[in-house]
Amino acid sequence: MPRCFRLAGQWVLPLADDHTSDAHVSTAVVLHPATGVDLNLYRKFAAYLAEQGWAVLVYDLRGTGASISEGAGEKGATGDRGNRSIRMSDWILKDVPAATAALKARFPHARHFAIGHSVGAHGMIATQAQEPVDAMVMVASHAGITRLISTAAERAKIWAVFNVVTPLASRLLGYVPIEALGMGKPVPVGVMTQWAGWTRQRGYFFDDPEFDLADRYAAATGPLLSLVFTDDLWANRRAVDVLTDRAVRCDVVKRDIEAGRGTKRGPVGHMGFYRSKNRALWPEVVSWLDACQGRGA
Repeated sequence: MPRCFRLAGQWVLPLADDHTSDAHVSTAVVLHPATGVDLNLYRKFAAYLAEQGWAVLVYDLRGTGASISEGAGEKGATGDRGNRSIRMSDWILKDVPAATAALKARFPHARHFAIGHSVGAHGMIATQAQEPVDAMVMVASHAGITRLISTAAERAKIWAVFNVVTPLASRLLGYVPIEALGMGKPVPVGVMTQWAGWTRQRGYFFDDPEFDLADRYAAATGPLLSLVFTDDLWANRRAVDVLTDRAVRCDVVKRDIEAGRGTKRGPVGHMGFYRSKNRALWPEVVSWLDACQGRGA
């Protein structure tokens, strides 16, 4: 019998008054998270969206944050970091559409938008035909192919993480200490192992014969905004376009935003969009989504 997971999430809702109810919410948004990130990163951005009158769902992917397996978070336990049965494909093909379905179930008459960060956007596009929303935004979301990383130093570091640290640590420790490597908070070893295999593929997960991800991307429709920050060493435009080029039926809009030390905006990188110091970036996303009328399928 398939194992069931309960995902932990939070609703961030517009300020209510005596006349406000779920039925009066006209726009609802789900924020799909990145690898090694829990929902805390997204709270301030979610609050900003709620200030616009939008309802927002933030959540943790299985095996991360508060979405750990039953018993894995008990005193003395180490969470799900040693769990080999949880894979990145579970996040993409199961957790993302489940969160979208929860949003639509609570707000069935609203416009439904999705904003995906890194791997969250992978699943957002892959399941758009299955669990459609009216418009999607990709934030720093790329195909994690090592050779496409912007600098030689970062390529060498990530190559070592996936090809040396991940196999050795998974055998010797039973988990991969990604927090010690500066790659975020703990994720299941099964996620790291599958991810490592995808990074070595020329076409990333599109080359994995276990899945039909190329077909899924080709079936996705609707408006799709792709945000790239020029100081993001991983999600550079070349790596991001590996994904957007597969979304052949989507109406793709690309925004490359100058960022980094020495620029007027300053550093943004892979995580910075959601930090309050970069809240000047947020209105453009709201305006773009607000202008979208439907999937255009």
